[in-house]
Amino acid sequence: MATGQVSRVITEGIPAEPTLNLKLHMPQPPNSKFGGPPNKIRNKLRLDPSRALEPTRKKIATIEAQRVMSVFEDTISKAEIVTILPYILENKERFRVSLGAELSLLLDIHKNTVDSYEEIKEQLDIQLRQRRIRTASTEKSEGYGGHGMEDAGEVGETPTESPVPEAEARDYSRRGSMASVQSARSVQSVESYDSQTERTMRSLSLVAQQLSSSCKNILRAFLANPNALSMIKNQARRSDNSNVLIKDMCDLRDILLNKLLTTPEEERERMQYIQEVSKRERQNATVIEDLEQKLKAAMDEKDEEIKKKNSVIRKLQADLRQIEKFSDENNKRVTNEAEKQEQADLKNSEGKKQRLMTELNQLKTQLQNAVMEHRENEQELRRKKFRVESQVENWIQKYDTDMNERQNEYEEIDLVYTEEKKQLHELEERFKTLEAEYQQIMEERRVSREKREAAEREMALMVKAATTIQAFWRSFKVRKALKARKKKGGGKKKNSA
Repeated sequence: MATGQVSRVITEGIPAEPTLNLKLHMPQPPNSKFGGPPNKIRNKLRLDPSRALEPTRKKIATIEAQRVMSVFEDTISKAEIVTILPYILENKERFRVSLGAELSLLLDIHKNTVDSYEEIKEQLDIQLRQRRIRTASTEKSEGYGGHGMEDAGEVGETPTESPVPEAEARDYSRRGSMASVQSARSVQSVESYDSQTERTMRSLSLVAQQLSSSCKNILRAFLANPNALSMIKNQARRSDNSNVLIKDMCDLRDILLNKLLTTPEEERERMQYIQEVSKRERQNATVIEDLEQKLKAAMDEKDEEIKKKNSVIRKLQADLRQIEKFSDENNKRVTNEAEKQEQADLKNSEGKKQRLMTELNQLKTQLQNAVMEHRENEQELRRKKFRVESQVENWIQKYDTDMNERQNEYEEIDLVYTEEKKQLHELEERFKTLEAEYQQIMEERRVSREKREAAEREMALMVKAATTIQAFWRSFKVRKALKARKKKGGGKKKNSA
């Protein structure tokens, strides 16, 4: 009740903003006597069922609807600014350069006003809490005093019949008088608290008015400085409740836009479509009811089958119990046999243990003897090792001496080798020139020899050719002479004939 009074006082103290009074007329669903509606919704449903109830228009045509949407969008933008004010106040130093001097001053004033409002509200809550406590204690004391007076009146009316003595009656009357005095004082204190609470509530209403004016001034300043507003919106964070409020307002804007874009004809088509959907739903409900009955019959049949299977399961469980009983008996018999075998194995293990202990003692004796023998061998080996180490050390010293001598010899030989190598290098450098001259001379000799051989081959070839020509020429002369001789002999024969 006290909270309701506080909210009423706060709302009464805040001046009302001028609003645009518009009435949205919702079209009534069409009657069947005016003829059937067009099938646009039905055609749209065939194309895309999810867009069946969307309006065909995508832009607002009337000026009144545009004004309504602009006012609502302006309200959303102002709500977005107001919801980020707590974040701006917490990080004011961070945004001081972007805000400017005027906005910073307005935010300082707004912060002081918010602090005053919270302080006065806290005081009012404390006063209302104390008032409730006082009122409850007063009612309790009044009830206790009235009860005491009634008891005293009953005692005065029937002194002979009451079992309470006179001392207790006087005690009741004294308590009643004290309760009446306390109630009078509590009434006075409650009245004083009421006056103090009213003053606090008036102060709270004044601070609420100042807070409203401060918010308006900040909104005007932000609208005058859009750069700062855009930068802060990108960086600011809102509370979860503020985000929910903005989201709900955006959803409401979409609903309002949908209503403004919908024409009366589309509304009638939508109502007709909804009626058709309802009719289908009723038909589907009938089908569902029939299916549920069939399902119930199937469930009953399934329950019968389950009962039969349960009886089979019970029989199997009885067989299983018999098998378990038989297995328990078998397990007991096997356990008894295992216990007997364990006892026999235990006796055998005792004899084996004694035999092993005897062997262990013998082995310990052998171990001690072996340890003594090995210690003697170890001492002998240590002495031998010492002698070998001494010999090795002597050999190492001798090796070092020999190696030093060999190293000295090696160094002397290396010096001689280096000197001879140096001389060899000089001789090689000297003989390189001689070798080059030798190669040149040999090349010249080779060339001259090849020329001579070529001339000899050519001469031999020419001699052979000349010989061949002479041979051919001689044979030609001989053949020619023979032919001439034959001709002469033939002429002589003819002359003689």
